Amino acid sequence: MQRLYRLTHYRFLPLVIFSISLLSACSSTAPAQRQQYDFGPFNTISLPNTKMQIALAEIQVPAALDSNAMLYRLQYDNAQQLKPYAQARWSMPPAQLVAQRIKLVLNSRGAVVTNTADSAGSLPVLRLELDEFSQVFTAPNTSHAHIYARGIVVKGHNIIGTRNFLLQIPTASADAASGAKAMQTAVDNMINDMQKWLHSLALN
Repeated sequence: MQRLYRLTHYRFLPLVIFSISLLSACSSTAPAQRQQYDFGPFNTISLPNTKMQIALAEIQVPAALDSNAMLYRLQYDNAQQLKPYAQARWSMPPAQLVAQRIKLVLNSRGAVVTNTADSAGSLPVLRLELDEFSQVFTAPNTSHAHIYARGIVVKGHNIIGTRNFLLQIPTASADAASGAKAMQTAVDNMINDMQKWLHSLALN
């Protein structure tokens, strides 16, 4: 009887070992945690303070940018196809991130930037169309942040200025984290250019 128990015990031993190995394998292949990115703190530069007052309209974007997805293009493979990172996202849609950054930077330099709904009707209005906001890979290990936007300033029923913004900032490495950092630099550079442009217009 004891011998029969031992034989039965040994017969099930491989099944027990297999089950333990399977559980161990499952625990080691847990899905990676999704990362969220914003633009972080901004670094002030030696631009003069501004006393401008302007209203910022809701930033217009194409349907592809109307989400939290972090997008990239493989220019060396198919530059016409936008792809989202699987494990990286923006904390807010790009239009909201850019609008928040514009207000933060310009207001910190003495400007008064309000929403169109909260502003007096006499203020000039900045309308921004954000057409491209992606990380472009020119090779498997080489990429840059790419922004293309068009600014229009309207006062009353008159357009008093238009400006296109094209920015390309190289990434330190070809991944989502470096893409987010390069995109922050690109947006800050765009805002600096925007401030100089707005100063050249007759806003008052």
